[in-house]
Amino acid sequence: MKIALKTILGFLVIAAFTACEDDEATQPHAAMSVGKYIYDTNETMKIHFTGSAENVVIYTGDTDHDYELREASNYGLVVNKGLFTYSYQQPGTYKVVCVATNHTDAGNSIKRDTCSFMVKVIDDVTEIERLSAPQVIYDEVFANPVNETDWLLRLPRKIKFKTSNATVSLSQKLKFYIGSDSTKVYIDDKEFSSTAKYNLANVLNIKLKSHEGTERPYKLYTVNYGEFKTFELLGVQGTITRSEFDYSYYEINMTVPSGSDLSNLAPTFTLYSDNDKVYIDDVEQISGTTTADFTKPVTYRFVASYPNRPDITAESTVIVTVTPQ
Repeated sequence: MKIALKTILGFLVIAAFTACEDDEATQPHAAMSVGKYIYDTNETMKIHFTGSAENVVIYTGDTDHDYELREASNYGLVVNKGLFTYSYQQPGTYKVVCVATNHTDAGNSIKRDTCSFMVKVIDDVTEIERLSAPQVIYDEVFANPVNETDWLLRLPRKIKFKTSNATVSLSQKLKFYIGSDSTKVYIDDKEFSSTAKYNLANVLNIKLKSHEGTERPYKLYTVNYGEFKTFELLGVQGTITRSEFDYSYYEINMTVPSGSDLSNLAPTFTLYSDNDKVYIDDVEQISGTTTADFTKPVTYRFVASYPNRPDITAESTVIVTVTPQ
């Protein structure tokens, strides 16, 4: 069968044209949806890609991800399965740019499409996450929230340090854990300093001021764990043994003359503060009056409260062990 040369040339032209069409990338479509346009710092932004493209990246507009600076090493972040999540660390207004790209396998043809929107990130953090005295001898002691505005720091009067019992000062540095570096802290109307020592014998009036200007007041109370200042039984003074790990617990060990009746004794003791109460179970103990059975270890429970604030307390435990000589 003879095929005309004209027909063969026609086939070649069509094949060549088809090959050129296969090398040409299709036009992508950049489109995205977002739930809102105002966020707090560290709040997650969710973007859904609703267009069509082989490759999608998003420039979030903050440091290292500014679309306008893409020629200066700034770069977009890859969208995975149509969903992109991101949170901003710093407040500001940012231009979010979506870049959708299609290309041929050989990379000879690349086509792009972009879309964008603006987001505003605000920093209105006025919440204390954690608060501590970071250098109580060698340890960091954390305060606890009592309610929405009051914090309580419980401190021992003394602490076991190596081979001695070191006295804990009420002049201490403080450390604030806050979810924003832009939030400012004031103590008694002066800007907080991490290197300054504060007198914890007094209530500290704390104020947090956010980047947006919102202010929130707090108070820090400090209560020492209760303990016996002196403890005497049958004329013998007790010897204190402290724990390195639990500041709310210590022991008193005593040796008394052999043959002593330990079953019903009223110890004499003194306390450090009128706001300290001591109990066996739920019975308040009175020096020289209330009796206990010392034939076995006796557990005393201390409740120390802040003056005129019975809701602000520190509880501790003392175990007294008496051994006949």
